[in-house]
Amino acid sequence: QGCIAMNVLDTLGLISSSFGQWMGVDGGESIELIAPEDYRYLNLQLAEDRLVGGTSLGLTQHVGVLRGLIQSKVRLGAWVERIRKDPLRVVDAYVAHLKPV
Repeated sequence: QGCIAMNVLDTLGLISSSFGQWMGVDGGESIELIAPEDYRYLNLQLAEDRLVGGTSLGLTQHVGVLRGLIQSKVRLGAWVERIRKDPLRVVDAYVAHLKPV
């Protein structure tokens, strides 16, 4: 399926990562979670109802999810509204779109 731009950096134990079109796309939407007291940040970039990029700081459990959703070009549909309310629900959206083997 090709490849996506991906960077993961460990700076004194604080993990940051960026995937895909982390800067967004024209006409796209940005969803953010900002928690400076916990050194956590999550930025999701969408084009319509597809995740096209993301940036995270201090949230390592989302690394595979972000890559998976971006690379598979999954249409999130109704999950977009849930993710707007709580960006951490991106994990639930990913699990919901997994297909049984």
